Amino acid sequence: MAQPDTFGRYRVVRRLGSGSFATVWLAHDDLLDTPVAVKVLAENWAHQLDVHQRFVEEARILRQADSAWLVRVHDLDVLADERPFMVMTYADQGSVADLVARGPLPLDEALRLLTEIGQGVTALHRHGTIHRDIKPSNVLLQSSPVGQRVLVADLGFAKSIDGASGFTAAAGTPGYMSPEQSQPGGDIDVRADVYSLGAVAYELVTGRRPPPPPVRVPPRRVRPGTPRALDELIMAALSEDRSARPADAQTFTDRVRAIRMEQDLPEGVPWRLRHAAAVRRTAGAAAVVAALAACSPAAAAAPGFTFGRVSDTTGSVSVALPVEWADELQPNGWSPRQLGLVGGHEPGLLAATDTDAWRDGGSTAGVFAGLVSRSAPGPELEEIIDAGPCPGEPRRREYSDEHWGGEVWEWDRCPGRSSFAAAAVRPHAGGPVLYLEVRQPSPRPDIVDQVIAGTRASA
Repeated sequence: MAQPDTFGRYRVVRRLGSGSFATVWLAHDDLLDTPVAVKVLAENWAHQLDVHQRFVEEARILRQADSAWLVRVHDLDVLADERPFMVMTYADQGSVADLVARGPLPLDEALRLLTEIGQGVTALHRHGTIHRDIKPSNVLLQSSPVGQRVLVADLGFAKSIDGASGFTAAAGTPGYMSPEQSQPGGDIDVRADVYSLGAVAYELVTGRRPPPPPVRVPPRRVRPGTPRALDELIMAALSEDRSARPADAQTFTDRVRAIRMEQDLPEGVPWRLRHAAAVRRTAGAAAVVAALAACSPAAAAAPGFTFGRVSDTTGSVSVALPVEWADELQPNGWSPRQLGLVGGHEPGLLAATDTDAWRDGGSTAGVFAGLVSRSAPGPELEEIIDAGPCPGEPRRREYSDEHWGGEVWEWDRCPGRSSFAAAAVRPHAGGPVLYLEVRQPSPRPDIVDQVIAGTRASA
């Protein structure tokens, strides 16, 4: 639909998104001088009585539940064409799905989010409602004076607990819904939402969606260092047998909170996961690099290799590397939080022979380069590397050229006899810290130095 000027007294700013049944708009309440989100039933469903009633019921549940962990409904009205719209809390930081798409999270942050999601689901259960569609895109994030707030949203599939014990139509999102939800006519209870919480937990911890049931690969196998108590809790929540799951969202949430408080959680994200969720293949990356190879001043500096240049999507990070390494390119940035550092989404890129295999090492070769923070005073590699990606202690050396100064750590005994180098450097003239990783089939410190020397970053 075309952008309207207003919905009632609410002045429309822009569209936020659309689904099968409704469109959500960012609007402004001029009377109270505050932004709001306005959810409007789609035109093609305007005369479907059951859909109309479900839309109104969603607004009613959210209004009556009135929890700090749920999206709040402030108003409900009807347009001239009889389509209902609800006025809700505006979540200015997007959704948990947006957060996960940037890369795996430090465990403490993942468990903090999971605890707050669980509190929202618990509020619904106390109200007598089963959500039936808990997933990262239905959990919104809002700025607040005390930090980020989690808001469970989208109750389009919600059903009363009393009405769910009999005939229930199949509803939910594959990958997040319990096995019993996929069976038309099956009865469900609050443990269906516990399964969904387990699925969200699996994704927050590993950066991957859980496989279809039965889930046989525990999070600990994907993310080494995951506490055993958390591993066991997630697998129990994802059990096909609902009697083996935690009894309800409150029980699940209490156990998550206890694990977060009692465990000595690793601060960063394991090496093998750092780039897994952020990888996006770009066809023809090698051809792009090869076309620019002749322009690279590094081309004659490393015998046996022709160097070319690749950049991230913002143009803030540019790397010179052997063209043979640039079969695939992920230019969409990264999050320093993957290393346990401060920072949001920063410019960065990964160019490699196989970006999917980058996290596992082996025979892949390539370069990762990313800005750590545009205002950070450091960091040193000691702050970044909590455990080596390869066996043994690294060789540590200072690095300096005409542009960069910093340090390099190198490992030579990596899987498949490959080598790995990590560097943290800053321009002598001042500017953002740059973190680099270089994988290659055999130890070549001269190649590492050429990559660093040919890399450029702008604030």
